[in-house]
Formats: sequence, C-alpha cells, structure tokens
Amino acid sequence: MVHGKEQSSDTKSANYRLSTVNQPGQILVIAVIFLAIMTIIAASLFDRTAGFLRFGAKSISAEQANSLAEAGIERALWRLNNTAGSFTGDPNTTIGSTGAFTTTVTTKSPRTKTITSTGYVPNATNPISKRKITVDIAIDNSIISFNYGVQVGSGGLTMANTSTVNGNVYSNKTGVSIQGSQSSKIVGDAFAVGIISTPDPEITGTPYEYQPPSEMPTVDYEYWKGKAALGGEQTCSPTCTISSNTTIGPQKYIGNLEITNNAQVTIAGAVHITGTFTMSQGLTKVKVADILGSSGTVLLADGDIDLTQGGTFSPNNSTPKGYLLVATTSTTETAMSISQAGQTALFYALEGTASLTQSASVTALVAKSLSMSQSASLTYETGLASASFTSGPGGSWQPIKGTYKLIKSP
Repeated sequence: MVHGKEQSSDTKSANYRLSTVNQPGQILVIAVIFLAIMTIIAASLFDRTAGFLRFGAKSISAEQANSLAEAGIERALWRLNNTAGSFTGDPNTTIGSTGAFTTTVTTKSPRTKTITSTGYVPNATNPISKRKITVDIAIDNSIISFNYGVQVGSGGLTMANTSTVNGNVYSNKTGVSIQGSQSSKIVGDAFAVGIISTPDPEITGTPYEYQPPSEMPTVDYEYWKGKAALGGEQTCSPTCTISSNTTIGPQKYIGNLEITNNAQVTIAGAVHITGTFTMSQGLTKVKVADILGSSGTVLLADGDIDLTQGGTFSPNNSTPKGYLLVATTSTTETAMSISQAGQTALFYALEGTASLTQSASVTALVAKSLSMSQSASLTYETGLASASFTSGPGGSWQPIKGTYKLIKSP
C-alpha cells in the first residue's frame, strides 16, 4: 500500500516536472496566436484606413473637378457679356496644377443659350475625376418692356375727336392725366397718376385714377451710339438721301438723313443720326434684317423725327419678331411727328412731344407727352410684350433659375 502511494506521488511529481518543462512552448504558441490576431486586426485597420484615405482623396478631387466646372460656367458668362453674345466656348483652360475645364455654348433661341462646362483633375487627358455641369442662360430683365400701347410722362395724353388707342394706356401726368374729346376711345384699360376726363374718352376696359407713377422704359443712348459708330461714319452736307433699295447699319450719319423715292431699306444694325430723320413717299419702307433675330435694333436721331410724308416700318420674320426702335433725344414740341398708317415699330421720345395726325396708326409709343389728332389711331401689337429688345449694356446674359444640372462622372 505504501509502495503504491509512493508510486502515485512519483507520478504526480513527474507530471508536474513535465508540465513545467512544456510551459515555454505553450507561451510561444499563445504568443504566436496573439500576434496573428493582432496582425489580422492591424491589417484590417490598415485596409480601412487606406480605403478611407482613398475615399477622401477621391472626394477631394471630385470637389475640385466640380469647382473647375463652375469656374468654366462663370468664365463663359463673362465672355458672353463681353463679346455681345458671340462667344462659343473654350477648348481647354488649365487652372494652375489643379486641373482644367472645357466649355461649349450652344444657341437654343435668339434669347437663350446653354453652357456646358466640364472640369478635369488633374488634366483633361488622364483625369482622376471629372464633373460636367450644364445651365441655360438668357438675357436678363434689363429689356425694354412695352406693356402698354401708350405710355407717357409728365406731359400726359391728349386725344382729339374720334382718335383711338387699341391697347392699355398709362399716363404719369398729375392733374388731368388723360384728356379726351368727342368720340375718342381707349379700347383697353387706362391708368392715370391724376384723373381721366369724362365723358370722353370712352374706356372699354377699366379706368384707374390716382395710380403711382409708372417706371418709364429707358434706353442707353450712348450704348447704341457706340454700336452705330462701329460701322463707321458718313458726313452729310447737310443731308444724306437714300433713294434706292439698300441695306444700312451699323452706321453713324453726321447730319440729317432722309429716305425717299419708295426705297426699300433693310436695317442690319444700329443707326445714329446726329441731325433730323425724315421718311417720305407712301411705298418707302424700312425693315429690320432677319439676321438680327428677335433682338431688333435702334434708329436714333439727336434731332426731330418727321414721318408725316409717308413711308412705313416693319419688323423681321423671326419668332418672336425683331422690332425697330425709332428714338429721338429731341426735347422740342415737334420731337416726333407721325401721320401715316402701318408704322409697325416702337416709337420713343421720352424727352419731347410726339404727335399722331391724320390717319396715323402706330404699334406702341413712349413719350414725355402725346397729342393725337382727329382720327389718329394706335393699335398695340401683343407680340411686343415678348420682344427681346435690350436697353443696352444692362441687358446681360444670366443663368435661368432651375436649369443647373450636375452630371457626375468617374
């Protein structure tokens, strides 16, 4: 029995010694396993970190490409407004070491265009990131707005017997803003800063008295004089006469200008006359050139405009039509005189008096004051409300709200 117990003790002692001997191996195994686990964790963390860095770098390059594309849009707008809308795009513009952009400008209509701009990082040949932006643009609201058949300033509107305005009227004169006579009529609404005489004119629409002054359309005379001067100057002694079919404009006439002898004249650009302007004979005609599209152009005289001896104006064939603005800076009581029918143009004498006599019939008129003689009529053409006639440099290209589109690329 004792011998058995001793043997058991010896066995335990041997096992203890054996386990003691194997502890370093076990520790090594554990260490290897722990190191493997840590290596796996570190590798996973490294992969995640590398992925995060790659994602961050890609996001940064995408933002850079987006900024480059927007820079292209801004540059295209600037170029359009400095080239009178003739800019068609940049093939490749490099911005430092960041990247580059390309732009194209396409025409949708006479009033609208589309800019397409693409930004590349680091270059257009081998881009890491690319972003394309498109936006529609149009001439802004600095256009001459002819929303009334007649719009007059402080001189008001005077209507003789049987004279008629087919369209709305706005008069800024205080006191009696609109003075009518027997059988005179306004076929539309009448707005007056002061009052409207009664019982004439007859108003088929609604009379509005004591209204706030309306904002008169403005024309940048110097801008249009500059446009006319681009075509050169012609000295008149003292009058230049056009008596045969021809095309004029842009052109500056130093002196007076007369169109007569039933000449058919096409106006292809701004015309500035330092003296007076006269048209005569019934078949004489001035038409806006089709190449001008819906934008129209200006015939501007520093002196009086006399259209009492015949002749007509007409817009071009664009949709919407391009009209001629016949304007004078004269401050006289005879600044603008019209007595013939068929004057499909815009008449502007903001500093002087305009008069419609005999059977005169015009499309729309803005003046300091207007006097309509017996049987004179004015018929507003509704197309004028949508005419894209710019007042001058204020008419700039601007983005159309809601047309910005970002097209993502790898």
